[in-house]
Amino acid sequence: MAGKDARALDPASLAHGCALPSEVFPDWKACFGRSAPLELEIGPGHGHFALDHAAGNPFLDLVCIETRRVDCELIRERARERGLANLIVLQGDAKLLLPRLFPPGSLSGLHVQFPDPWWKRRHRKRRMVDAELALRMRTLLRPGGAVDFRTDVPAYAQAALGVWEETGFENAAGKGKLWTDPPEVLSTRERRYLVTGQPVFRARFVNPGPPEGELALSATGRDWTDVRRK
Repeated sequence: MAGKDARALDPASLAHGCALPSEVFPDWKACFGRSAPLELEIGPGHGHFALDHAAGNPFLDLVCIETRRVDCELIRERARERGLANLIVLQGDAKLLLPRLFPPGSLSGLHVQFPDPWWKRRHRKRRMVDAELALRMRTLLRPGGAVDFRTDVPAYAQAALGVWEETGFENAAGKGKLWTDPPEVLSTRERRYLVTGQPVFRARFVNPGPPEGELALSATGRDWTDVRRK
């Protein structure tokens, strides 16, 4: 890659570099200077949710992974301005970095909000929420760890429900149902949608523990051939 996405990982934020999977992990207790529940947000964008979530929950530590360097630098600067020592931002591809950053059972929560739906058929492999991510999170999340998923695309919401449930996550709202309670922290997009009336589809899942053996997945809920971008 080139330009704003040139570096897969910001070495200033992770001094040890990027080791082989399961070989060396960051010492998050040393990075944050304490022992606290560790959460992850993938794709924070400009970081409004991450900043407010970290500020409103000082008892937890939050790691964000974002592909765009300019957004990473923006969030870091705003975190410094707000004195948030419990927020660290890394630049890179989350699916490549996850096995290199977090040992099994080390995460208490995952936030994935408004991921790119990648509408074109040839781009579907780029979607963030798929069986690969879900199975990875079954291992990295501690038993009882939560997944917070949000999207403004109804087809993505239904596809995500199928993926998380099919890989063994427990749907906190009940099988096949979306989460209807308002979130404690709104993203910038959600605040805007409160004014415009655009619906947001939210789901919450709980990890029962690491998966046992191989899980075979069907294609249910993953074909969007009847969906068109507005």
